[in-house]
Amino acid sequence: MFTGIVQKGKIHAITPSDEGWELAITMTDFAAIVQLGDSVAIDGACLTVTKVEQDNMYFFVSTESIAKTTIRNYKVGNTVNTELPMQPNGYLGGHYVLGHVDATAKVTEIKITPTAWFLTIQVPEQFVKYVVYKGSIAINGVSLTINEVRDQLIDLCIIPTTLDKTNINQLSVESIVNIEFDILAKYTEQLLLKRNV
Repeated sequence: MFTGIVQKGKIHAITPSDEGWELAITMTDFAAIVQLGDSVAIDGACLTVTKVEQDNMYFFVSTESIAKTTIRNYKVGNTVNTELPMQPNGYLGGHYVLGHVDATAKVTEIKITPTAWFLTIQVPEQFVKYVVYKGSIAINGVSLTINEVRDQLIDLCIIPTTLDKTNINQLSVESIVNIEFDILAKYTEQLLLKRNV
C-alpha cells in the first residue's frame, strides 16, 4: 500500500520480450534499501523488484500492465514518479493508494499561473461515479485533491512543491496519465450493491 507521496526516478533501460518488459529505474535512494520481491510504485503502478544493481532497480512488467498503463509510452531517459510502500510507523501524507491503476486518461487543459498549475483531466465515463468534489485521486501515482467535477472532467490544482518533486511538470495537453480512484469509493459501491441484492 502507498500514500501517493512520490519522488523522481529515471528510466535507465527497457528490455522487451514476448512476455513483457524488463524495466530498469535509476533511483539511488531506493536502490540502496530495496530487496528482491519488494513492491515499488512506478507512476502509480505497483511493480515487484526483480534485481538491484548499483543505483538501478529492475522490474518485470507484464504485457497486460504495459497495455493498461502509461508504461506502454515509456522511453529511456523519461522521468517517473517512484514510491516505496507505506511503513506502519510512518506518516500517511496523501491517501491510501494500492498501486492498481484503474485506467488511463487524457489531459485536456493546463493553466499555468505564478502560484500553481491547474490541470483538467477527462475521466473515462465508467469511472465518473468514483469522483467527488474534494475527494482524493492518484494521477501517475501522485495523491491529489479534486477541485471541481464537471461531467467527465476533473480539475486539479498542482502546487510548486508537487511540480518540483514529480513528473507532472512534464505533462502537456493531450498527455496520457495513469489514474487510480479512491479505494474507499470502490469498497462503498460494493457494499451498497451487495446490500441491495
